[in-house]
Amino acid sequence: MLTKLSYQLVILLSSAFASMAAANASETLLVGTTGDYPPLTYKVGSNYTGSDIKVIQDFAKSQNMNIKYVATTWPMLSNDLSNKKFMVAVGGISANPERSADFYLSSAVSETHKVPMIKCSDIKRFNNFAAIDSEDVTIVENRGGTNQDFALKNIKHAPILLVNSNFTALETISGRQNTSAHPYVMFTDNVEVDYRHQINPLLCQANIPEKFSSSDKVFLFAKSTEGAKLRDAFNNWWKGQKH
Repeated sequence: MLTKLSYQLVILLSSAFASMAAANASETLLVGTTGDYPPLTYKVGSNYTGSDIKVIQDFAKSQNMNIKYVATTWPMLSNDLSNKKFMVAVGGISANPERSADFYLSSAVSETHKVPMIKCSDIKRFNNFAAIDSEDVTIVENRGGTNQDFALKNIKHAPILLVNSNFTALETISGRQNTSAHPYVMFTDNVEVDYRHQINPLLCQANIPEKFSSSDKVFLFAKSTEGAKLRDAFNNWWKGQKH
């Protein structure tokens, strides 16, 4: 039978363990990512990897936080973050006014610019922007991201095909899902085209003289008190890193 002192000790220990469990739970960083934008975010087996994934992992480690990844898509990323399915969104996310209005943006993690990705066999054909923006060419882009925004803003003549992921767009360009006689072109970030060419030498960047403005890649945080604190913690940590 428990004495009064023993009973009180059990209560104290139970409270301590409960507090520890609560603290551990609060140290889990929910990270949303699409996992389809190499080399910034992609999956190897069931694990996420990439340069942006490495950054958020190092940050979490510096804060003594564990990471739990939450899969999202480009069309759903903003809604998922607004609905608190995760605390931060990472992986090839460009800063733009719309995102700045809805979320807290981190300091720039990297800088990229849009370039056209094509099959290398079409390299001579696509020697300027006008050759790409033509009625006998199809522009293929993933829905919900700045690739789509770029195409809708800049393409005036070529039909635009919107698909649900970068992977589908890639397969369309390379021909595995190509059911049209028209060649396909995808405008995406230069770092992705460089990576894709290393993996598949049949994919190239079109050598056109036109240059497009660069954009900062950032992490997105919910516009809340917690989101502001997390953004500030990240920015302070990032300022001290070599990059």
